[in-house]
Amino acid sequence: MPQLYALPRWSNGLRAEAIASLKLAVPLMLIQLSEGAVNFVDTLMMGGLGTSLLAAGGLGATAFWMLLSLCTGLLEMTGAIAAEAHGAQDHARVSRINIQGLWLSFGISLPTMVLIWHLDSILRLLGQQAAIVDGATAYLHAIVWGLPAALGLFVFKEILTALLRPRLVMLLLLVSIPLNIALNYGLMYGHWGLPELGLAGIGWASTIVFWWSFVVAVLWLKLHPSLRRLRLLRRWWRCDRTILSEIIHLGWPLCVDYGTEMGALTAAALLMGLWSTELLAAHRIVMTTTELLLMFSWGFAYAAAMRTGHKIGAGSPRAARRVAHANLLMNLLLVVILSIPLWVLPQTIAGFYLDVNSPENAATVAIAATLFKVGVVFQIAQGIRLISAGTLQGLKDTHLLATVDVLAHWGIGLGLGYLAGHLLGWQGIGLWWALALGQFVAAVVLTRRFQQLINALIMRTVQY
Repeated sequence: MPQLYALPRWSNGLRAEAIASLKLAVPLMLIQLSEGAVNFVDTLMMGGLGTSLLAAGGLGATAFWMLLSLCTGLLEMTGAIAAEAHGAQDHARVSRINIQGLWLSFGISLPTMVLIWHLDSILRLLGQQAAIVDGATAYLHAIVWGLPAALGLFVFKEILTALLRPRLVMLLLLVSIPLNIALNYGLMYGHWGLPELGLAGIGWASTIVFWWSFVVAVLWLKLHPSLRRLRLLRRWWRCDRTILSEIIHLGWPLCVDYGTEMGALTAAALLMGLWSTELLAAHRIVMTTTELLLMFSWGFAYAAAMRTGHKIGAGSPRAARRVAHANLLMNLLLVVILSIPLWVLPQTIAGFYLDVNSPENAATVAIAATLFKVGVVFQIAQGIRLISAGTLQGLKDTHLLATVDVLAHWGIGLGLGYLAGHLLGWQGIGLWWALALGQFVAAVVLTRRFQQLINALIMRTVQY
C-alpha cells in the first residue's frame, strides 16, 4: 500500500485520539450497520423467492438506494455545520440547523418519489427483461412511501452525531432490525393475517420501519430530558435562508459524489443484467455483502469528520491531523480482518443468500465466489477513500469530492469496466477490477488533498 499519510510515532496523543474516536465510531458503526441491515435483510429474504426475483428486487433496491444517497448527500453537511456550532456552544444555531435540514429533507422527497414511481419506464428503455422490470416495480412502488421518513431520520442522525450523542439513534435503529425481519416474513408469505405480497411485501416492510423509526425519533427529541433542554424542534415553521443556503452549498458536492458512486454501481448492475441474470444476482450478492462490511468504515469516516471539525473549530489543526491518522489506521486494520472471510469462504457467504445445493443456483454461486475475491480489493480501497473524504468534510472542503469521484467511478471504474467486461469479454470480473482501481485512485487523490490543507493550516497556526 502506498504511503498515503506520513504516519507519526504512536504517541500518547495518537493513542488518546484513537480511544476518543473509537468511542464515537463504535455507535456510529452500529448505526450504519442498522441502516444497512434493512437493505441486507431485504436482499437476504429476496433470495427465498428465487434467483429471478432476487435479481429483480436487487435491481429495484439498487435504484432506490442510489436516489436515497443523492438526497442524503445534499443533507449530510448538516452534521458538520452543527458540529462547528456545538463546538462554539451555540445551541440555538444547532436547533436552527436541525429545522432547516428537516425542511430540506421533506422538500426534496416529493420530486424524488415521483421519479421512483416512474422508474419502470426508464428500466424498459435501458433494455432490462420484462419480468425483472415488473418485479422491481412492485418493490419500488411499495418502498417509495418510506422515503420522507428515511430522509428525516437521516437529519436526526447527523444532528445527534454532531452533538456527540449517537447512542440514542443507535438504540432506535437496532430495535428496528427485528421489526423489519418480522414484517418482511409476514408480508412476503401472508403470515399472521397479513396479505401475501411477495416482493412488494419487502418494500412495504421497509416503509413501515422507516416511519416507525422517524416517529419514535421525534418523540425522543421532545421527551428525552437532556435533548429536551436543547429544544431541537423549536420554531420548526421558520425558514433560515442563511443556514439553508450553507447546507445546500456544502452539500451539493456530496450529492453529486454519492450520486456518481451509486449511479456507477447502478450502471454496473444494468450491465450485469444485460450479460445474464446469474451475473446480476451474483453481483447483487457480492455488492450487498461488501456494502454491509463497509458500514464499519463509514463509522470511522463519520467519526473522523465530526472530530476533525471539532479540532479545527478549537484552533488545533495538529490534533485534526491526529484524528485522520488514528481513524485511518484503525479502519485499515478492521477492513483487512473483515475481508478474510470473503477471500477464504466465498461460497459459504453466498449460501446465506441462495441454496448452494440447488442446481438452479449453481452458476450464480460460482460467479459470486470469484467476484468476492475482487471485492476484497474493492473494500480496502474504498475504506481508505471514505476516511479521506470524512476528514475533508470536517475541514468543510467538499467541492473536490465530486470531480474526483466522477473520474474514479465513471472514467476509470465504469469506463475501463465496460472495455474489460464487454469488449474484452471478461464481463463481471473485468468490471469489478475496474471499480476497485477507481476506488484506489480516488483514495490517493483525496488523501493528498487532506495533507495539503492540514499542512497549510498548521503552518498558518505556527505563523500566528
